[in-house]
Amino acid sequence: MDESEAPLGTQQPVVQWRLFLRALAEEVDTLAGTGDRDDMLRGVGRRMSRMMPLPAVNSLASLQMEMNDALQMVGWGEVELHLSEPDRVLRIVHNNFPRIGSLGTPAGQWLSALLEGLYDGWFAQQPGNKPSLSTRRMDESEAATVVMSYARR
Repeated sequence: MDESEAPLGTQQPVVQWRLFLRALAEEVDTLAGTGDRDDMLRGVGRRMSRMMPLPAVNSLASLQMEMNDALQMVGWGEVELHLSEPDRVLRIVHNNFPRIGSLGTPAGQWLSALLEGLYDGWFAQQPGNKPSLSTRRMDESEAATVVMSYARR
């Protein structure tokens, strides 16, 4: 018998948490709707950034390394940061983040608003951060990758 067939009380914690998170996500969507859900998840992401603070760094490459170190600690994938100076946008490509089945739009993106809050919190911890900038998903996101921009809104 594999882990998914074991009685609930004998399963590994990861399996139990996945069931709980799926039920929680569906309930949040039912009660709050997508707008309020995304606002709540952004707040959770900002709170997580305070629980996993990054040191102040002086380069984009160093910031990417610090972010990836923190993400690796919690098993939440990895990030690439790309600066487009002409567009005045920082492009954030987050790969292999946790999914809750196919929930979210596009499918598999339910937690992506949480990433927006997490990155907003981490950028706010850096010297010279501008409060007028924020992180938002871009349309090119897909199930295993969330593409975001950090720019003036």
